[in-house]
Amino acid sequence: MKSDLRITKLKTNGILLLLVVFLNSPMLILHAQSDLHQFKHIIKEDSTLIHGLAGYDATLRQDILTVGLHPEVLTKMSEIQTSSRSTFKNIVEEYDRDTQFGLYELSRYPDLIKALAKDGKKSKKEIEQIISAYPEDIHEAAKKYGRKRFDALNAIYHLNEKNNDDFRQLISTYSLDFQTSIQRLLDYPEVLSTMSENIEFTRLAGSVYQQYPKEMSSELEQMHNRIKAQKEAELADYQKQLEEDPEAYKEMLEAAEQFAAEESATQDIKQPVEREVEVVHVNHYSYWYGYPHWYGYPYWRPYPWYYHTGFYYGPGGGMIFIGMPSYWYVGWHHRYYPNRFHHLTYHYYRHTHRHPRSHYNFNRSVNININKNININRNDLAKIDNRKGNIMRPAVQPGNNIGHPAKRPAAKPATRPTTRPASRPTQKPTTRPTTRPAQQPTTRPSNRPTQQPETRPATRPATPPVKYNNYRSNESFRQNWSRPATPPRPVTRPGGGSRPARRR
Repeated sequence: MKSDLRITKLKTNGILLLLVVFLNSPMLILHAQSDLHQFKHIIKEDSTLIHGLAGYDATLRQDILTVGLHPEVLTKMSEIQTSSRSTFKNIVEEYDRDTQFGLYELSRYPDLIKALAKDGKKSKKEIEQIISAYPEDIHEAAKKYGRKRFDALNAIYHLNEKNNDDFRQLISTYSLDFQTSIQRLLDYPEVLSTMSENIEFTRLAGSVYQQYPKEMSSELEQMHNRIKAQKEAELADYQKQLEEDPEAYKEMLEAAEQFAAEESATQDIKQPVEREVEVVHVNHYSYWYGYPHWYGYPYWRPYPWYYHTGFYYGPGGGMIFIGMPSYWYVGWHHRYYPNRFHHLTYHYYRHTHRHPRSHYNFNRSVNININKNININRNDLAKIDNRKGNIMRPAVQPGNNIGHPAKRPAAKPATRPTTRPASRPTQKPTTRPTTRPAQQPTTRPSNRPTQQPETRPATRPATPPVKYNNYRSNESFRQNWSRPATPPRPVTRPGGGSRPARRR
């Protein structure tokens, strides 16, 4: 009798379940159609995010779409990140800024922190043995703080373990495909942050992909190829126009040398890069703790200077272009030397005129740092324009006043610090920065600068340094998957300096 009742209940429950599924299936269809409609609307209103998504390679796109199926995980991760970042800041804030910087640098190597902290304080000899397996750029910080700041390293080690446990527990109930994708995205903190900041787009992209996986993948791949081809053509044109303009070309080399000197007192752009740099791995700051808290803009990976300038000298002496100048490099140029490299400034403006629908972030940097920069001497640019193009607007227009002569301010640009962080990445990058041109110059330019530019700010404060080495990671962040409003210059620069800085 009891057995019959149990069977009857099971049948009843099964029928009810089928009815629920049947009755709700039209709702599921309507929900999917609604998401598709909203997704199309977002793309129509602003194509930045979809173009950014398409800009990544197929594996990363797949991971983004897979994680987009469960946006609640990103929300929870953001909560863990907020708590962890606060705890990390509390650990380091009792020390001076140089020490804080060193601990942030060490946080880029969690396995190193574990080796230094687990099982007690290590001797100097043990520390030297441990760091031999890690890049040279982190050796100095490890030797300096491995014993001196052991308590802080030990606290960070235990915080790392807690974050790992919380993260594993958070994703443990999801599919293996999802777990694999979200774990891979931890190596792209700039992508995770952008997904969280655009959570509705992320959710809609995941939902549409779930309903139309083949169509979505095919459309993104086609878009990816179009963007790639357009960027290759634009970079080739940038290089060609520059090589046909000897004055701008010479100033490009001078500006790069000045920038490299300020990035590292020991760096010389004339020294050829001895290895290919298409793929260079640079350990990023931890997603859980972020970049140093005093930075005024995203700075997830410290890259070498040539990722900002967009070129370097190869072993054979020829110049190799690897991309457009970074957003922040253009900002550095026009913030601190607004009228020193005016032929290069004109070249930048002319390029945006030739490529108004660029997929690079270069155009926005030109708009912010040239078109809206009251410090630039418009008369100099107008004279160059009269000889070379006559493309500048004759009067001020909204968002673009480069053709209108502006009154030169009396104040000099803000001064720059004398020192820079000692640790600099030397190891190879996770992602290919940008597509190299099909050909590279076979000879080294003859008009390379032989000395530093004559004019410099008269005084240099003793404040900590500013690093602009966030080109590739943040270029992907800005150009590939973000939709920020036109940004003001940040209030603080990396290293704690008080000068406004740049962003790319």
